[in-house]
Amino acid sequence: MKVKNSALLSLITGAMEICWIYSWVSFTMTAVLGNTISLLETAAAFSFAIVLTNVSTGHGWRVVTLIITHILGCSLAVAYILHGIFYPSYPIFNTHWISLFFTVAREPMDWVHHIFILICVGLIWLAGTAFAKRRKTYSVICARFDIGLAAFFILLLAKLTLRVKGGINVDDSLSSALIYPFLLLSIIAIGITRVGHGGVRRFLPGRGGSGILMSTVSVVILIVSTSVFLLLPILTQVADTGQRVLKGLALWILPVVSSVVRFMFMGGQVRSDPSSGSPPGKDFGSESLFADSWWMELLEVILRKGIEIIAIMFFAFTIAILIYLIMRWLFSRTAINPDTARNKNHFLPWYKRLWQFLRSLWKAVLGVAQGYKRASELFSVLTEWGRRSGLPRLMTDTPFEFGIKLCGQFPKLKMEIETIINALTIEIYGKEGLKSEQLASAVNAWYTLRSPVYWPRRLKMRIISKIHSRQGIHNL
Repeated sequence: MKVKNSALLSLITGAMEICWIYSWVSFTMTAVLGNTISLLETAAAFSFAIVLTNVSTGHGWRVVTLIITHILGCSLAVAYILHGIFYPSYPIFNTHWISLFFTVAREPMDWVHHIFILICVGLIWLAGTAFAKRRKTYSVICARFDIGLAAFFILLLAKLTLRVKGGINVDDSLSSALIYPFLLLSIIAIGITRVGHGGVRRFLPGRGGSGILMSTVSVVILIVSTSVFLLLPILTQVADTGQRVLKGLALWILPVVSSVVRFMFMGGQVRSDPSSGSPPGKDFGSESLFADSWWMELLEVILRKGIEIIAIMFFAFTIAILIYLIMRWLFSRTAINPDTARNKNHFLPWYKRLWQFLRSLWKAVLGVAQGYKRASELFSVLTEWGRRSGLPRLMTDTPFEFGIKLCGQFPKLKMEIETIINALTIEIYGKEGLKSEQLASAVNAWYTLRSPVYWPRRLKMRIISKIHSRQGIHNL
């Protein structure tokens, strides 16, 4: 009974997704192309993506093999839909329409239409693969119901905007009518998950704060967007007036700034304004400010060439690293059991690393702009410093134990590390609290830890820790 309910639930939730996806596809294709694909073709492409994803998942295939498989499957779906739109009179297995598709001459607008169809089919394919990987739980189905309802609401607003503001009436009645089967299927799917799958009896428990926040943000966005549309003529006039004012200020300030720059670089000898006629063979815009000093010209050339070489090396190194990471990811194997293996999602570790990098960058900017006012903030950045140095703090490590670990690997920085740890101990357990002199000493210790002098040692420790962690995984 449970297997039957699971199959029925997958069928109903898939029909839910097709309802709101096809509504948007039909509306956009009718508005852009004047023609659209049928509901059956959309359901076929969506179902084919689900079947291909389920077949190719859990066999330990390489990532590049999965990508090639999905590209071939999506190409078949595109060919099926192009046949239904442009060549319905030919049998689908007849190769004549395929040769006709590649040999016929097309206008640029025809290529735009074909690219738009390719994008729509690609989005349908991605929706099918995402549906195949998504769990069919109560909270997930409720979330998909909210997304579908929002999609229909936004579609209604788009149609009203085109009709009222632009005078464009998109002849697409089926997209609006699909909301009724969507609501019916959603109610059935939610009921099945509550009764047959042990769902909770409350609506999204623990999401009260998120709901209030989303409601507030939605109300603010609606109010702001409505105000902008109502006040658009006034805002346009204000923008034109501001542009004229800025032009006038620029014409008044530019001579003053030019005089100041000339005074700074010419040592008090203000150059007279050049005559309207420039000597032939000379370009005043490219003339150096230090034409009279040969050593300044040489220094300028050296700096310019040095910056160009550094920029080229930086971009070459970045491109090489990206190519290496992409190739390593493409030729890695997927999980045999995606429910329990570590590499279930190959993109998730990169998302986490990017998020950690952005958080550390934001903390660094705040630390430079505002300074560190507590020892706990210094210990937080010290923990991040240790992680980037190949010594992450374990969940069971106390601050004192973590400091001993860092001192063992960086003996030259023992005094600075102990200063930060002692400041944290005094701040938490001290009766009198942390004094300003002690906090200043801890901040100076942190600045010493960040010195580029210790970067080679930190890089070496990071590489060693990576090697040891991989050896430990292989031994397991």
